[in-house]
Amino acid sequence: MGAWRNASEPNAPVRGVVGRAGTGSVFDLHRWAPSPDAARFVEHFWSVSWDRRADGPFESTVITFPAMHITREWGDDDARHGVSLPNTLVHGVVPQVFRTTISGRGSVVGARFHPGGFTARFGRDAGDMTGRVVPVDDELFGAPIVLDDDVTAAGAALDTAIGAFAGEPDATYRALTPLLDRMREDATLHRVEQVMTHAPWSTRTTQRVFRRYVGVPVKWVLCRYRLQQAALEIESMPGVDFADLAVRLGWYDQAHFSNDFRAMLGWTPGEYAGRFGG
Repeated sequence: MGAWRNASEPNAPVRGVVGRAGTGSVFDLHRWAPSPDAARFVEHFWSVSWDRRADGPFESTVITFPAMHITREWGDDDARHGVSLPNTLVHGVVPQVFRTTISGRGSVVGARFHPGGFTARFGRDAGDMTGRVVPVDDELFGAPIVLDDDVTAAGAALDTAIGAFAGEPDATYRALTPLLDRMREDATLHRVEQVMTHAPWSTRTTQRVFRRYVGVPVKWVLCRYRLQQAALEIESMPGVDFADLAVRLGWYDQAHFSNDFRAMLGWTPGEYAGRFGG
């Protein structure tokens, strides 16, 4: 397993994690790099642990990535995501934001797959899993997988199991990965038509590849990366100009940006800044 490290300073904003600067004392978040074999499919491993016995429940919110996860989860609660604990789970892409209430004591160890990585590793349709959380079945890894309720042991065993893949990832996944990287990093890509100029397939085929490998359409991925970046800048840059932010990230104007932001998170950009900014 890769070296343990915090994802960032405990009170620093983290892309996708709403209000991380104010939750450093609520739960411990760690991320670490996968082994070279697992890294073909996994972006990083992560763990969250908490003890809320003295302070009561806390609702955590994440602006999710276009990525699937496998998690090992345990704790004082008897069930989580509608399934009994302890359990090893597959999480499809979450269409809206991910909200969960943590209480008592608990831990989660997870593998966040590269977009498309779950399908490339296991051959299953990501679109069938969108919005769902299900226990890992015995066929996923070719045999039942047994993970301990221990962060270090579970992370190491999960890394080994995912990395145990003969051969190389398929050609579709290899072509999809640089396109997704560009969508995440290139701030000038604002529309689906722009993405298609960089795709190695026709528009129809590209949309079909996204639905099978990523689980969501091209437009969803673009919008989600933009909203994540907007939220991160609001948290990181006190006094950020919302009109400038909207135009820079590709919205037609500030009103459209505010409407999309509120529809996703339940707060306007100004309300979000008041809660989590600076």
